[in-house]
Amino acid sequence: MQQIQNIKSPTVRAANNFDIIRILFAWLVIISHAYILSGSKQCDWICEATNHYINFSYFGVKGFITISGFLIIKSLERSPNPIDYLWKRVIRIYPGLIIVLGLTIGMAYLIYQPGNGYFNFKTEAANYFFNNLSLYHNQWRIHGVFDNNPNTAINGSLWTMGFEFFFYLVLLLLFPIRAYKNIVTLFLLIGIGVLLYGNLYHINDLRAVDFKLRIDFIFELGVFFLIGSFWAMVDWRSLKYDLYLFIAACIWMCIVIGVKMNPIWLSLAWPFIVLYVGQKTSPIAAWIHRNLEDPSYGIYLYAFPVQQILIYLFNPSVFVLLWSSTVIAFALGIGSWKCIEKKTLKLKDLFAFRS
Repeated sequence: MQQIQNIKSPTVRAANNFDIIRILFAWLVIISHAYILSGSKQCDWICEATNHYINFSYFGVKGFITISGFLIIKSLERSPNPIDYLWKRVIRIYPGLIIVLGLTIGMAYLIYQPGNGYFNFKTEAANYFFNNLSLYHNQWRIHGVFDNNPNTAINGSLWTMGFEFFFYLVLLLLFPIRAYKNIVTLFLLIGIGVLLYGNLYHINDLRAVDFKLRIDFIFELGVFFLIGSFWAMVDWRSLKYDLYLFIAACIWMCIVIGVKMNPIWLSLAWPFIVLYVGQKTSPIAAWIHRNLEDPSYGIYLYAFPVQQILIYLFNPSVFVLLWSSTVIAFALGIGSWKCIEKKTLKLKDLFAFRS
């Protein structure tokens, strides 16, 4: 059996394209939401071009999930114990999430002036904070907030957080065998096959299952997450024909979209395209790595409530909403990374002891 070498050796973060494409993915979500939240009868550019078959948000979310699967299984390989692995996931997600939830509640108070009991622990505002912090009991509304907006959700982007953490827990099941690359790869392939089969033949049955998370979304997002993890296990960049694989993936994606096949077939192309481009380097990637680093998570968290506030205050056109929310969300995302996320990540090795 082939073993993974140097499990404990630290990884130096390279200036590759992952930073820039994650920022791009966050922006794709902003574009789609600008149309959805403003109540426009139109949708984003690719949605219109494909007659509502697919939108930019689809590629953004699936791209995020793919990169997460790729990077998190590498973290699993390096983790000396399960607590260290889980702690790194918690310290990456929760500091930024706690701040955005707190600021959102404060924003609602300033705009709506709801009364003296607003910050009590038994109020709807407190429930909003703790329910969304749990990741598995999303609360979209505080009554009275954005009631007159076309969409009343305060931060609809939070729906992906529970699925993301669920996949972290799924990978944790591989911890005892993480040193055996061939076995891990086999389990990933089996998982991918099961999820693809469920998406293609039992999606309606999956939608009917009562669970904290929607099972059909677990199957849909899980395919992209596990495929990202699979490509992390395969040394495909050493292949002589990796460029041809990239071209083939682009062609396949065009075919799927062109004939409007089940979108799950995009999982056979989009993850490889994302990871192929992501591991390349470029001058702009080097600049972002030096100056902005990784603000994509903060951009994703803040964009939705920023767009809702702009709609409530100004009711702008889609064009104005898109570009104004882009500027504000990018500024907040960069601030979140620089002032909160990056600083708290200094604690990431708190439990990095040998079990």
